Amino acid sequence: MLKAGLDMETVATKGWQHTSLMRSVDMIISGNVTQAGQGLTIESTVVAANGKILLSQINKARKKKNVANTARLIANSIIDQFPFEGTIAAVDEQGYRINLGKADYRIRRGSQFKYLVANMERSGRVKGFKDAGTLRVVETDASSSWAEIVDLNDAAKVKVGDRVVRRFYLDERREMEKGSILLSANGGTPPDDHALWGVNVYLNNTWVGTTGSNGKVEVPLNLFEEYDIQLSRHGYQPLMDTVSVDESRQTKEYFLEMANALFKIESEPAGAEVFVDGVKIGTTPILDGKLINFGFRKVVLSAGGEYRNWQKVMQFNQPEVQLLGPNKVVFVKDYFKIGQNAEQNGDIDAAIRAYSSTEKGNPDYSAARHRLAQLYLDEKGNYDGAVREFENVLSLPENQQIIYKQFAVTYTNLGHSYYRKGMGLLQKDKKAAASSFAKAIKNLNIAKQNTRFFPNRHFDEAVHDTYYYLALSYHKLYLITKKRALVEKANLAWREYFDFFPKNLEAKANFVKIRNSARIYWDQIKDLS
Repeated sequence: MLKAGLDMETVATKGWQHTSLMRSVDMIISGNVTQAGQGLTIESTVVAANGKILLSQINKARKKKNVANTARLIANSIIDQFPFEGTIAAVDEQGYRINLGKADYRIRRGSQFKYLVANMERSGRVKGFKDAGTLRVVETDASSSWAEIVDLNDAAKVKVGDRVVRRFYLDERREMEKGSILLSANGGTPPDDHALWGVNVYLNNTWVGTTGSNGKVEVPLNLFEEYDIQLSRHGYQPLMDTVSVDESRQTKEYFLEMANALFKIESEPAGAEVFVDGVKIGTTPILDGKLINFGFRKVVLSAGGEYRNWQKVMQFNQPEVQLLGPNKVVFVKDYFKIGQNAEQNGDIDAAIRAYSSTEKGNPDYSAARHRLAQLYLDEKGNYDGAVREFENVLSLPENQQIIYKQFAVTYTNLGHSYYRKGMGLLQKDKKAAASSFAKAIKNLNIAKQNTRFFPNRHFDEAVHDTYYYLALSYHKLYLITKKRALVEKANLAWREYFDFFPKNLEAKANFVKIRNSARIYWDQIKDLS
């Protein structure tokens, strides 16, 4: 149920379960909020589950602090214009008591209800309800109302438990309206203007319909009466007019101008190509501006060379949108691309310098630092550097929580690095070596739990390394500490290594060699557990 007093974002997204005459209808209430001077213009629309617009209305909040009151006004207006269902609770001297009152349902004296009686099958089961007359409210309190008969079918008799439904607001209005006007809406940029579907039409700030695929809609009104009319469609300038007709079904044609923002932009360095939704609009600086249609647009700037493309989804909803001066686009070098090129040319030191230049906040930070760590591990034997850079990657919450799945393998690489570091410390500092093996085990166990996220390209190799270095780390830690619990864990780790050895690697010579050495390691401890 939509509640008054909510913020507009809530008003725009809440679903409202609504009971119609004979069945339940799912409705969605959405909103479109635009800046209007110091305040806001709020267009709220009620759409049925089948996509049909049931109601739309425009409200204004002259100041942003008044949005909560405007939301309450919108909610009350929607409640006013849709029916509610109740039952006859009692029949007594005061008339017919209905279990709907003004506190919850805004029932007023004079409100009319359709009176429905049940259609019964021979078995006594209710198979539906039929209209049997009309009741009118004569008195209300907080939780109920008393009604009198306006008209009743000859065979009908009001009974406790029968159903009543408040009549549609628009139905009541349209019964009184004897005339109509045919509105035609076109829009666009001449000569490419065309009929506009989906244009909402308001009379005296009350929504009365929306244009169809032919850009037309018939709007009921009273002949000779003067109306303020407003036409509104997202992406076009609202159109206001005053109309009065003396003959029904007269045609009134309107043209809606597209709503555009003047877009000004500059960059550092200059000379970057600017694309909006994939269409090139010029080269920076664009100081005179380019007209961009209102809405959310993907803006991409490309400086080429060693610079990374800049891109952002921007909302164009003001007469002028600027990215100038302190807000101009500043390109960052594509260090990841520079590093890749250096590797292809065999210059590992240049690649390391490039990857090292990538700082936090750069979109390529995780990928560049991950590659830097791999070079330290595989090419330089710098295990402290590898550990540092792999941990830099995992220091980002999104990677630590494996939101970006490609970095699940970072735990394998970090564990491998700690294992190598531990091996380098064995002859110098057994306590530090044991600490490194323990850290290797911790990270490799995390990797083992997330092998399903490993990159497809090197999936088998990553799985192999996870189980192999985990078993080795347990094995080496046991040899240092001689703890009984560790020999059992090492024995289990070697068994899992052989159980989960990837079939695709069984015929590859280097992995066959590793597997044979693993068999020797396992034989050393399998009888000790």
